[in-house]
Amino acid sequence: MNEVSAAGRWEIFRFRPYLLYFIGHTISMLGTGMQFIATSWLAMQLTGNPASVAYVLIFTSLPGVVLSPLIGVFVDRFDRKWIAVLMDVFRAAALLAIPLLWWQGMLEPWHLYLVTFLVALGDEIYTPAAMSLIREVIPPQKLLYANSTNAIAMQSGVLLGAGVGGLLVGLSSAVSVMGINAASFLVSAVCILLIRKGVVRPTRAEQASSGGFRSYWEDMKEGWTHIRGRHTILIFYAMIFFIRMSLYTINVLLGPFAKDTLMVGAAGFGYIDASFALGAVTGNLLLPPIARALGNRLVMTGGMAGIALAIFLFGFSGGLGIAMLLYFLIGAFFQVGILFITRAQEETELAYQGRVHSTFNTVFSILSLGIYLIMAQLMNELSLRYLFAIQGLIVAVAAFIAFYALYARPRSKPAVQNLSN
Repeated sequence: MNEVSAAGRWEIFRFRPYLLYFIGHTISMLGTGMQFIATSWLAMQLTGNPASVAYVLIFTSLPGVVLSPLIGVFVDRFDRKWIAVLMDVFRAAALLAIPLLWWQGMLEPWHLYLVTFLVALGDEIYTPAAMSLIREVIPPQKLLYANSTNAIAMQSGVLLGAGVGGLLVGLSSAVSVMGINAASFLVSAVCILLIRKGVVRPTRAEQASSGGFRSYWEDMKEGWTHIRGRHTILIFYAMIFFIRMSLYTINVLLGPFAKDTLMVGAAGFGYIDASFALGAVTGNLLLPPIARALGNRLVMTGGMAGIALAIFLFGFSGGLGIAMLLYFLIGAFFQVGILFITRAQEETELAYQGRVHSTFNTVFSILSLGIYLIMAQLMNELSLRYLFAIQGLIVAVAAFIAFYALYARPRSKPAVQNLSN
């Protein structure tokens, strides 16, 4: 295996397919960064209820609960490039409904929830397709660089988008941001369309029978069998869930916390959210050299402990400056998840990428739905500061579990060799 070096990250841009994906992904994430601010603020405006942010996120989770298993089979059967392109166009069309309804004076909360559901449905199909597509076009030894750089692209877009989105909401309206995000999806579609010519189906797709639902069911069972035969995949995805769970929670709490507790307004909300993105970019730039110097296991467990401490302290921040600093640290520590994701991808055969990702995404979606429902109730019962503190303690427990899984459990030699990436 090649050693991690500063030059290694830039080498992936020599691959034209990845460069095109990177450009489209970054622009799309710019729109997505603005979208989170706009959707949260618009939901609170339409309903006057801070818990409406939790309801938005509930509708975001529903597609994963209902359709993820079938999505995984779909992604493993058909050309992943065209799946990603069609989902970009689909999400753009759904988003444009919001400004149209607003300008007609017809926009109601249920419209926002419906569009949120449709965009989330597009996300559920696009994400495994795009991840599998990158796995196709990037050499295995460059996968950590690609995943880390993808996260930088995402958070750079969110960083700029959150700040710009907060300003646009304050100067104009939240619905104008929806149109900008729709345009960003169309740019992404064009870039992905140019990645390669022709139609490429996953290797095992040619072996799939045309037996309708029974065929899909057999393919899903093959994916589950693949997971059962690789216990390390379960370990890595379990850690990924704990990291995502904390993100689900703080996404629900941040809008009301900025508006009602810190009282910093939409612009301050945007600045805090942008601080997370800035921390994420910094974390991803430092991740490969730190992992090389300290070892992946130490970085994984230490990063989760850092998430726990930063979230706990964030709940007791007293002003915009401290809140931005702590959210920056949360964003930086969160990037330890890239190591878990990379290892999970390496442990999964290419033909099963879609099904494995979607299987765990189904579990995550079901659990996240429960988290959102609980948070919607707790936000009316407990102080938001206490809820952040409780979440910090939960992640601290997860850090201990990660320590046991990575240090106490025996590791196979191939896993150690892959971790050196």
